[in-house]
Amino acid sequence: MRRTRCGSSARLAARLVRPLIPAVLSVALLVCTPGLAEADPAADSLAALIADVAKANQRLEDLTAQIEAQQESVNKALVDVETARDNAAAAEHDLEASQQAVKDANAAIAAAQQRFNTFAAATYMNGPSGSYLTAKSPEDIIATESAARTLTASSQAVMDKLQRARTEQVNRESAARLAKQKADKAAADAKASQDGAVAALTDSKRKFDEQREQAVRLAAERDQAQAKLDAAKLQWAAGRGGGPAPATGDRWDPGAPGAPAAAPHSGGRRWDGWDPTLPMVPSANVPGDPIAVINQVLGISATSTQVTASMGRNFLQQLGILRPDDTGITNPVPGRASRIPRVYGRQATEYVIRRGMSQIGVPYSWGGGNAAGPSRGIDSGANTVGFDCSGLVLYSFAGVGIKLPHYSGAQYNLGRKIPSSQMRRGDVIFYGPGGSQHVTIYLGDGQMLEAPDVGLKVRVAPVRTSGMTPYVVRYIEW
Repeated sequence: MRRTRCGSSARLAARLVRPLIPAVLSVALLVCTPGLAEADPAADSLAALIADVAKANQRLEDLTAQIEAQQESVNKALVDVETARDNAAAAEHDLEASQQAVKDANAAIAAAQQRFNTFAAATYMNGPSGSYLTAKSPEDIIATESAARTLTASSQAVMDKLQRARTEQVNRESAARLAKQKADKAAADAKASQDGAVAALTDSKRKFDEQREQAVRLAAERDQAQAKLDAAKLQWAAGRGGGPAPATGDRWDPGAPGAPAAAPHSGGRRWDGWDPTLPMVPSANVPGDPIAVINQVLGISATSTQVTASMGRNFLQQLGILRPDDTGITNPVPGRASRIPRVYGRQATEYVIRRGMSQIGVPYSWGGGNAAGPSRGIDSGANTVGFDCSGLVLYSFAGVGIKLPHYSGAQYNLGRKIPSSQMRRGDVIFYGPGGSQHVTIYLGDGQMLEAPDVGLKVRVAPVRTSGMTPYVVRYIEW
């Protein structure tokens, strides 16, 4: 279960801000453009209030962007721990193999030495051959010479084998020392990565605690500015003979994506008891125990990998191309032909999309989702079985054996990058620097499948270009 929170706080704050921009421009044009309106103190005041609301929203967005960056640093730290632990396990396996090779080399030396000792003892006991002196015919001399040559060759072979065994022992001992160094370094890296993740979790909790009051204060300032603007709009409209005031783009209504709310809510927006202005603290339901968070996350990730491999083997078997040595993991590897041939690529893509679409309506759960399906997340998602954005993508592609980390920034670095202008059905769309904020699956016709935010559910939505990375990622070729 790896952890992409997908920048929910920052994206929500952005939704609060963006609808306001056209209103600011429209009022500015109305008030300031010569020939469109005469100087009007009331209009000037209205424009100033609109600007105040925009500034308040911007301050809130800046804060939530900082929170998002902190959340993503935790995501990356957890990915680094898993990678470091995997490397340490591989290095330990190599060390064990090298140590066994040294034991085998020592056994070979012992056997060669024993053969050499036996030969040397026999030669010493029998002494030099006197057959030449007792030979009765030239044939006896030739036979004696041939036997002597054979004996010499046999002696040389025994000595050569002993020398090779000793050389092999030296080489294998050297390899074992190198493997030990690598294993020690990998273990140290794993420990350092775990310490880094613990520090990231601890630091995030501290920062989130510090920023919680600031977020509440900024939200209150935003609502106060909005209330003043609403009152000024009524006065401005009354002064214009009851005509409507310029639209200001009321805050986003999660019930109708992209549409303004029917009426602004005072005291901050709350949807199903959740206040999007308040940051979420990573805790995995075990506050104060970051090691438990790490072990929980990595334990679920290991299980998810096994499930992915099993489903990958099943998929390859259905295609009739399963090999005896197949691990079931079908990730494309640079420089090698994909385990899923192009001729089956379209079929695999449709399977991925069907698998993802089957989860429409499942709740968003921060940190939720793995190869087996929706799961409980962490912190705000701890009591919700569902998906976050990268968890949904991980689940969808696991159906064909493609193993993805539970972190959108890491998912962005896998597969083949394609210019976003050339994306096609089944490609994966990323948002934010390095794809670290959000990830979706492109369905074609300008639509995408996503697990959007806390309080919402897995859905099909129009592709948003704001914040999109210049490249999409293609995991399956066809």
